[in-house]
Amino acid sequence: MLNPGKFHVLCGKFPVMPAIHYLTTPAAIAQAATALQACPRIGVDLEFDDMRYRYGRNLALIQVFDGENVYLVDPLPLTNPAQELEPLWEVLRNPAVEKVFHSCKSDILLLDELYGVHVRPITDTSVQYTLLAESENNISLGRLIQTELGLEVDKGEQKSNWLKRPLTEAQKLYAANDVLYLFELTDRLAARLQSLGRSQWAAEENKALEDVRYTRDERPYLRIAGKYRILPGELPLFRDLYVLRDTIARQLDRPPYMVFANDRLAELVRDTPRSLNDWKNARGLHPELRRSPHLEQLTALSPDNFVATPEPAATAENRRFPFRRRLTGEKAAQADAREQLLNQLKTHITQDVNSYVANLVLSNRLIGDIVEQGADTVLRPWQKTILQETAQRHGLDFGVVAQPM
Repeated sequence: MLNPGKFHVLCGKFPVMPAIHYLTTPAAIAQAATALQACPRIGVDLEFDDMRYRYGRNLALIQVFDGENVYLVDPLPLTNPAQELEPLWEVLRNPAVEKVFHSCKSDILLLDELYGVHVRPITDTSVQYTLLAESENNISLGRLIQTELGLEVDKGEQKSNWLKRPLTEAQKLYAANDVLYLFELTDRLAARLQSLGRSQWAAEENKALEDVRYTRDERPYLRIAGKYRILPGELPLFRDLYVLRDTIARQLDRPPYMVFANDRLAELVRDTPRSLNDWKNARGLHPELRRSPHLEQLTALSPDNFVATPEPAATAENRRFPFRRRLTGEKAAQADAREQLLNQLKTHITQDVNSYVANLVLSNRLIGDIVEQGADTVLRPWQKTILQETAQRHGLDFGVVAQPM
């Protein structure tokens, strides 16, 4: 357990000081999981490294709060984390135990990607705050604690190396604070949503989080290529250099930016070293690239040696505005009319309620999706109800945008 004196300073609002348990063995984790299975709800957060200190996304710590105890579950000392964490995964899957997160999407994506864990049921305090529609959508946990509870929580360890061991006491206290206030926050936010008649909004949005799944991006280089305005003729070399960098980064267990930065990647495509010696003297490359076999692999990408493999045609989801651009004539006019009606409805919602609710119901992305797929497909029931009521109130025809084109 941690130093209680230091912890008490951070948690003065608690009538009984919660205990912090740092768990590093399968037996301790299993024992804690047994206790957690009996809880009606738990607060959950993860610390993980996403291509910052090592290759890939690596789970570094799991924080769980049951109302009386904070459990800091350390997966790094475990010999078989997937198996030895299974008792905890069973708690996260248990539909009888509510899981309270703040801004959980990255956490549940990581659990799905690495362990195939699908968390349910979920209550996200970030979602609750967003649905109050009082300010911009995103709010950090620290800011929410300050806004709702009037407490200043030290976030100094936010960008520390969570894969380095041993963890410092400051890191452990920081990690504990990420779950300690979730119950009080969600209760306050739920009460405010209920007073506004928006509890159902939160129920639907939180339910949707249960269906979030990790999907592997088979062509991740396209996003970076777009950022650096890589031309179609440059894309095969950009792709092959990107893939080689990723392969070497995986072998070294280092983030790709430590092999060479994205800026340098674009520069190497536009001004490619022409010989083995040029590659050896190129700036900004990891020292390992100046050795065999990587040096020879880079040389194969020089202008005199490179044989380009054409890039496959972009799929519909990778093309920008693929739906609207392929419309002509009557269909294009119909799409324009649907978009015009949706913008009218958005203006009315802004005037009737506020601009934040209008953006929750009809963001620019949602407008584009509704034009193509229809409101019945795209919107949650609570959003569709607002749209239908607004259309009726202002004499507009919701049916125009209800179905796909």
